Amino acid sequence: MSHHIVGAAPHRMMMTTKASTAAVAAPAPEEHNSRPLRLSDLEWLGELGKGGFARVIKVRHRGTGAVLALKMTVNPEPVAEEEAKVLRRAAGAPNVIGCYGLLRGPFDEPSYLLEFMDAGSLGRILWSRRGRGIPEPALAEVAAQCAMGLAQLHSRGVAHLDVKPDNFLANVRGEIKIADFNTSRILYGAAGERLQVSITAGTTCYFSPERFAPEATYATPHGAVAADVWSLGMTVLELFLGGFPILPSSGMAYFYEDLKEVICHEEPPSVPKHAEASAELRGFVAACLRKEPGRRARVSQLLSHRFLTRRDVVASRRALQEIIVESLF
Repeated sequence: MSHHIVGAAPHRMMMTTKASTAAVAAPAPEEHNSRPLRLSDLEWLGELGKGGFARVIKVRHRGTGAVLALKMTVNPEPVAEEEAKVLRRAAGAPNVIGCYGLLRGPFDEPSYLLEFMDAGSLGRILWSRRGRGIPEPALAEVAAQCAMGLAQLHSRGVAHLDVKPDNFLANVRGEIKIADFNTSRILYGAAGERLQVSITAGTTCYFSPERFAPEATYATPHGAVAADVWSLGMTVLELFLGGFPILPSSGMAYFYEDLKEVICHEEPPSVPKHAEASAELRGFVAACLRKEPGRRARVSQLLSHRFLTRRDVVASRRALQEIIVESLF
C-alpha cells in the first residue's frame, strides 16, 4: 500500500536531540572480520530519531569501535528488499549515505546498518536556527552537495522520490549525504528496459504538480527524476527562507487538498521579490520549480548552474561548517 506523509509540517515528525561531537574514526565493521554482522555485535548508544515506518538508533560496533546508525524498519518484505537493492546500487557514491549491511531482528524484521552523520539532518539544522534561513554562501554548498547526491542516484538508475531537508544528513566536516530510501525506486530492469515506477508515496508537501494528478500512480524514469528535481527546489527554497515556502508555517498538519490547490493551481513557489537574494539563487530555484516536468532542469544542468559554479568552494564549505557546528550547541 502506498503512503502519503501529509501531516508532516516539515521537520516536526523526526526531531532529534542535539548531536554529539564527531565520533573517533574507526575501521568499518566489515573490515574487522569476515563473520556476518549480527545485532549482538552492536552496543546501543541511544535513539537518533523515529518516523512512521522506522526508528534510528546510534550504535557502536563492539569489535572496531565504529559509531554507526541502525535503521530498524517495520516495512513489509517487498519494500525492505527494494530499499536494500537501492542501497546496493548506490554503494560507494560520495554523497549517498553508506550502508554496511542488512541485519535481521528477533522477528526477522529488517534493519540497515548505516554510516553515522554526527550533525543529523538539514531539517534539524534548519529547526535549530529558529526561522533564520541559511545564508547564500553556505546554501550554495548545500545545494551543490544535494544535487550531487541526486546525480549519483540518478546515474545508477534510482529515483529517490522523498527529497526533503529531513532526508539529507550532515556531519561536522561539512559533508551532506542523501538518505532514507524507503520510497525510492529502481528505474531500469535487468535488461536495461525502462520501468514504470510508483510515485504516489512520499511527503506530500514536496510533491511536484504532476504527482497530484488522478492518473499519476506511475511514471517513466524521466518523470520520476523530474519529480526529484522539483523536491530539490522546494528544499533549497525552504532552507533559504527558514521555513516551508507555501502555506502558513504554523507547525500544523497540511491537508492534502490544500497542498494540491496551492501546488497545482497557483504560481510556482519562488524566492520572494523583497528577499535579499542573488539572481543566481532565484534562477536555480526557478529552474527546479517549473510546473511542466519536461521543462524542469535536469540534475546535470543544475550542477553547471551559476549558483553552484560561481561559489567559492572553500569559503562556502567553511560557512556551512560554521552553521553546522553552531546548530549543535
